[in-house]
Amino acid sequence: MKKELEFLKRRAGKFHSYAVVAFKNGDYEIAAFNIEQALQLYLKYTLGVLLGDFPKTHSISRLLENVSKASGVKSFLAFIEKEPNIVSNLEEVYLTARYLPAEFTKNQVANLISFAEKVIGKLKPLWN
Repeated sequence: MKKELEFLKRRAGKFHSYAVVAFKNGDYEIAAFNIEQALQLYLKYTLGVLLGDFPKTHSISRLLENVSKASGVKSFLAFIEKEPNIVSNLEEVYLTARYLPAEFTKNQVANLISFAEKVIGKLKPLWN
């Protein structure tokens, strides 16, 4: 399981890096998709570290709830409560950026990236 978890962490980092590059290049749909993937994988990695496994879901809100329960850190629930639209948008990105002719604005994607980076910053201390 350790190799699988390290793979998730590396892949999440790549998705994050590609999201930033795509954003800078004005490719907002790809940036949105990549940041959703990065956050999803970082959340799963964190659950793997804490519990030895992670749920097979794509729901950012469910993953945040699970990390909150597993870690005892209530601020993960606060992300859902304070930013329900961003969490909802990230969950929509999972489908729309892949399968539908969706368009995202620079501001929308900047907010998604900012939110994801805040969550990732809170996750990192749990990885030790």
